[in-house]
Amino acid sequence: MDMADGGLRRTGAMLAEARAASGLTLEEIAKDTRVPLRHLRALEADQHDALPALPYAIGFVKSFARAVKLNPEEVAGQFRAETSKQPHQPMAASMEPLDERRVPGRSLVGASVAVIVLVIAGLSAWGAGVFDPAPVATSVETTVAPPVEAPAPDPAPLASDGSAVAAVAAPAAPGAIAAPVSAGGAVVLTAKEDVWIKIYDRDTRTSARIGILKAGESYTVPADQPGLLLWTGKAGALAVTVGGRALPPLGGPVQTVRDISLTAADLIARSQPAPPAAPPVAPATAPATTPAAPTPGV
Repeated sequence: MDMADGGLRRTGAMLAEARAASGLTLEEIAKDTRVPLRHLRALEADQHDALPALPYAIGFVKSFARAVKLNPEEVAGQFRAETSKQPHQPMAASMEPLDERRVPGRSLVGASVAVIVLVIAGLSAWGAGVFDPAPVATSVETTVAPPVEAPAPDPAPLASDGSAVAAVAAPAAPGAIAAPVSAGGAVVLTAKEDVWIKIYDRDTRTSARIGILKAGESYTVPADQPGLLLWTGKAGALAVTVGGRALPPLGGPVQTVRDISLTAADLIARSQPAPPAAPPVAPATAPATTPAAPTPGV
């Protein structure tokens, strides 16, 4: 029988004897207590070096003692007296100053700040549309009709005394001139197909709308921003209305237009045809002079 100093049995012998008296195996105790089998064997053999840290080892001792009907506190107290394991002592935090070589230099900090500023500036410029690609203008072949020769004007009629009478232009037929569109209505752009547009203010370098205007989608030009301009690569794909009245297209189907003023007055003036030239007035001609007949006998 193993005896410790003073004639007492060691913890391992006590646990092994109590287990044998209870008729249990180490495997059964390991299953009931969930203590690993190798640690139970180390406890019975007093192989303290094979056990984990002291708090865990004491917990295993108490579980083993309960399983074999021993007082867990008494057995744990004897185990503390026998073992050479020491409780874990936390290391004090080092108060030594940091090595200057581990602190990043001022040049590295400055370069990092500069990179961050450049990234933020680039993201801001990208959001403002600075890097947006300009739409590529596609050339459109147009067929120019040959000029139509105007018929020669009729000769000016002669008065009873033989002098020419100035021609007077006939009044225009009713309805020949289109009714003017009111410049006070809202300006609305409606996409006939998907079209890229940019609505911007050249003076303030700000954009009110940039991107794709989907087919059937409309955009109402803000009335409180009179300096807005239009840039698009498909002028003919935009239907323009002022106060609900349709205006002619701003260009061909794939024609690129830029810096088009979106104020109602400018759009209306752009859509109005040029006034026709006044017809030429035939110059008055002096009556022909008939020579006098000779007097007989002269």
